[in-house]
Amino acid sequence: MSDYKNPKIFADLLTVFKICYSVHQGLPKIFRIAVSEKILGEITECMKLVALANFKKESREDMLSGIGNLKELRGRIEVVKAYCLVAWEMKHYSHAFFADTSNRMEEISKQATSWGKWMKAR
Repeated sequence: MSDYKNPKIFADLLTVFKICYSVHQGLPKIFRIAVSEKILGEITECMKLVALANFKKESREDMLSGIGNLKELRGRIEVVKAYCLVAWEMKHYSHAFFADTSNRMEEISKQATSWGKWMKAR
């Protein structure tokens, strides 16, 4: 059995999750439930999509499915960024936190795009 290793994009998502979770605990309860839990849930779904795409590298048919996972990942990243914008607009996220999180998510989206192009080329 070969060892399974997650790509860098997974580690980057985990970092964003940890950062958002650290802020999550200090948010007002209603906002935690209404928005912050959705942010954490979307990031968790992003990690799931990365794991699934990483698993689907064996055949051409699997890769096409993996490309679909990466497209969904990019859509979910946009949702995370939108929720973070709401948190920033409502003054629950600082400007620095919002900028850092948005930049990290944009970098993850670029990684997903590059990975998708690589899968198409194979």
